Amino acid sequence: MSDIDEITERMKRFPQIIQKMLSLQVKAAGILTVLVAVIFGKHAGVSALIGSVSVIFGVLLASKIAHKTALSKEPAAIIINVLKAEAVKIFVVLVSLWSAFKFYTALVPFALIAGLVLSAIISGASITKLNEDQ
Repeated sequence: MSDIDEITERMKRFPQIIQKMLSLQVKAAGILTVLVAVIFGKHAGVSALIGSVSVIFGVLLASKIAHKTALSKEPAAIIINVLKAEAVKIFVVLVSLWSAFKFYTALVPFALIAGLVLSAIISGASITKLNEDQ
């Protein structure tokens, strides 16, 4: 089994809406990374990729926690699971960004923030749009 097949198989564990959102985020991150790398250099491209990937990883982990909400019928449990998911996402993003600033000496902060912002906007916008389409 190739790496692409393995990734595709693992993605099937996520709800359909999360799969579509992650697909949009990965495509946007790839486009941004290439554009930034071509225009501003490879370190800026890597920085943009780090910013994007930090949000994507946060969304991946948070979606597993938030998906527990679908199994619950109690409003308090739903709110608690959503808050836990958001806290995990924020924690993952903060740890990723701290690691980037700490260990990547050629970091381009503006490119990192551009990747972070793009992924965060696409995350929120695609969930909203995909929810409307269902």
